[in-house]
Amino acid sequence: MTSTDGQTLPFLTRVQVTNYRSIASCDVRPGPLTVLAGPNAAGKSNFLDAIRFLRDALNSSPAQALESRGGLQEVLHRDASGRPADHFRICLHAHLPQTKRPALDALYLLEVGTHPEGDPRPVLRREKLLINGKPLINGMQHEVQFPHESAQAQEPPAAWRDDTLHLPKHARENTEAWALYARLRAMRFYELLTPVLRAVDDTPGSMTGKNTKTGRPLGEQGEHLPRVLATLAERYPWIKETIDGYLATMIDNAAGLDGFNVPEADLAYVTGRFVSEGGHVAKVDRRSLSEGTLRLAGVLTALFQPHVLLGEFPLIGIEEPEISLHPPMLGALYDALVAAARNTQVMVTPQSADLLDNAAADPAHLLVVQDDGRGTQIGPIDAAGRQLLDDGVLTLPELLRSGEMRPATTPGTPGGAAQAEER
Repeated sequence: MTSTDGQTLPFLTRVQVTNYRSIASCDVRPGPLTVLAGPNAAGKSNFLDAIRFLRDALNSSPAQALESRGGLQEVLHRDASGRPADHFRICLHAHLPQTKRPALDALYLLEVGTHPEGDPRPVLRREKLLINGKPLINGMQHEVQFPHESAQAQEPPAAWRDDTLHLPKHARENTEAWALYARLRAMRFYELLTPVLRAVDDTPGSMTGKNTKTGRPLGEQGEHLPRVLATLAERYPWIKETIDGYLATMIDNAAGLDGFNVPEADLAYVTGRFVSEGGHVAKVDRRSLSEGTLRLAGVLTALFQPHVLLGEFPLIGIEEPEISLHPPMLGALYDALVAAARNTQVMVTPQSADLLDNAAADPAHLLVVQDDGRGTQIGPIDAAGRQLLDDGVLTLPELLRSGEMRPATTPGTPGGAAQAEER
């Protein structure tokens, strides 16, 4: 998955979000590795959740995706006076490499908002699909017009809808639409929970995955961690050794973490390996493993699980990957993020500037997230910050800690991203 100049091309090449939670408007171009850097409560998680919303809407429906987030009013951006917008819009530009055909560049847009006649139910106001810059399927744009646009529309506006999406329907009939649909649905977003990582996996039927090469994927809260570790040890031992190597580097006296299957009981559990003072390796029960050890194992497993290695997951998003880890150990975690970004697009939302204390940390990896009181602003490091870095005045972590790391945003009105979506 490389361009003609040898650079790795990410799955999502551009993300435009309007009126979603704290984000009034943003238009950014993430890379293979994107570190969303900024203070707590700036809106980093909201950016990831906007992408996840679109994934969830395709896996279920826009209505169900909204319901899981508390409803439309909980998602709509509010201005300084507290007044909510009447819609939100998410537009993803995706690059889709193909083995025997030229790569595809796609745009998929969803706009969800309030009903024009005051009905409390949210409606899907707009849906748009372009492949290689052209509307797909018989010249149709699959775009839902709404009343105030109908006077300028050449065709009568489509009826208002709430749950019906065109993309899943067209994906059954068109291979290009299917390529995009399948990849969007395969994105994974991890918010790992220590009790889930520590638990015995007794999910019925988990002993054998449908795909013998991959087994079960890691659940987004850490489900099936022992199953995935066991699959890696059995089928991809060199990757399992890599994960154990990172653990040994970052956790004192750690030698690795293993998953054990118990076929007769259809369950699995994790066990740690630690080096004692005498140099012997001893097993540590899952209940005695620290939160840092379990969370790090979960992060590394998410990044290097078989579905990622085989190209089945085009994007991995991880919330707060460095939580519960000692700051001096975080450099190795950044190395792992860089390595994983060779196989999939990686987005992370760290809390600590210590993650950036690594020679591999590149300003080009960062999207700066800042709330200026009017809403979340997202962009690459601005010119002033880049100058401080180039002159050696501050390092990346120092720039973030000092509060001098600010986003360079596209000039124009807050609606600029929405107006630019077709370019």
